[in-house]
Amino acid sequence: MKLINNKNLAEMQFYDLIIGRYNELGLKSKKVRSRMEYSLLKHISKICIREGLLLVSSYRRSGRLIFHFKTEQIPKAIEVFRHIIGLHSFSPGFSVKPEFIQIAKFVLDYVPSYIEDKDSFAVRASRIKPFPKSSLEIEREIGEQILEKFEAEGKSLKVDLTNPKKTVYIEVREKMAYIYSQKIPTIWGGNPIETDKAVLSLWRGIKGENIATQLMIRRGTVVEPVIIYADSLGISRNGNKFKEILNNIKGNAKYLSEPMKIILLNAEPLIKQIQQENISKSDFENYIIYMNMTLLANLLKDLNETKEIIYNKKPLFFKGILTPTNLSDEFYYLVGQRLPPIHFMPLIGLSQTMINDLDIRLRGLKDSDSSNFLMEGTELENKRSKFSLGKTVSSGSLVKKNPADANFAVNNENSGDLDEKLEKITLYFEKEKIRNLINQIINNKEIREIQNFNV
Repeated sequence: MKLINNKNLAEMQFYDLIIGRYNELGLKSKKVRSRMEYSLLKHISKICIREGLLLVSSYRRSGRLIFHFKTEQIPKAIEVFRHIIGLHSFSPGFSVKPEFIQIAKFVLDYVPSYIEDKDSFAVRASRIKPFPKSSLEIEREIGEQILEKFEAEGKSLKVDLTNPKKTVYIEVREKMAYIYSQKIPTIWGGNPIETDKAVLSLWRGIKGENIATQLMIRRGTVVEPVIIYADSLGISRNGNKFKEILNNIKGNAKYLSEPMKIILLNAEPLIKQIQQENISKSDFENYIIYMNMTLLANLLKDLNETKEIIYNKKPLFFKGILTPTNLSDEFYYLVGQRLPPIHFMPLIGLSQTMINDLDIRLRGLKDSDSSNFLMEGTELENKRSKFSLGKTVSSGSLVKKNPADANFAVNNENSGDLDEKLEKITLYFEKEKIRNLINQIINNKEIREIQNFNV
């Protein structure tokens, strides 16, 4: 990335649109792809409104999503599009009539703002079949015209078709031809967010909650967070832990086009009842785990019956519960398998080191300078710039687990002991007194919109 400078500004004076690309969405059937494209257009339009961007028009065009803005809004649009879930990459650019003479003219007007003396460059072209020239002919002829233009001005350019420093892209479509120079990867890629996919997410102030939530949103899921708070858990409504959890949730809310809802459950009455059982500390930790999962399961059932939470004018039907359960959370896994709702565990196959590394990368991306959005470097360097789980796995990160990050960490016990304890705790939570307390907590839940929520 590089900061905006006068050269970037000169280049951007030509831009009046954003070309969006998706990835696995292209593998869907024609009917499903069409539905998801429209869903993505609507999602992005709402985000643009929320971010103060005036979207002049938007439409689908042969595997591309085109968004027109006023030229002066392109820098902010680039910043916003970096965070769009559902897009794999995008390009700021401009359009001309799909006629070769017009394309060549505008490319020659544009390249001095982008290509510099002694640069290596290439022209990459694609076109619909009825166009009179092939893609190779477009590349060769316009490339030659660029060389001639620079040579006439006493400048030197080098054609490099393998790894050029600068690339001019030309896409000839049915109604317009699009010209651009950068393919900027979005941070998360993923699928369009749709209302038929919704889950509840447990937040208790541990590392991995951000990652688990983001990975599910990346799959096109509406994730609504649940905070189970109590003074006995160290999560007080007026405490720093609660504020920290809330701030982390806000960092994820910007990826949804509709306001994210937060569901608050006060578990203090139930915890006080459990504390009367005179159990050991390790057993108490297991009781709290079972309590968290039971509250989530009952909340999910309640919300699906009452249809209280609306997203995109449709009541959400929650298909499961999401936790940051990983390989060290064996008891969470066992409880999640015991209860009726589907238990989503996107971190289950990741080591604590990998989770820590992902968390660091995610926080680094969130805190990055918003003006650092124009890509600098060769094609290969730009292709390698996308955030990915694969990078993290192969990076060999030596980030160590911080014991302070884990609340209610389960002690090392063999599976037989855990199964026996699970049976005992399950019987406890089936008592009528406990079921009544759970129903009371669910009935007293609070549902608040993230932007209207004040701690």
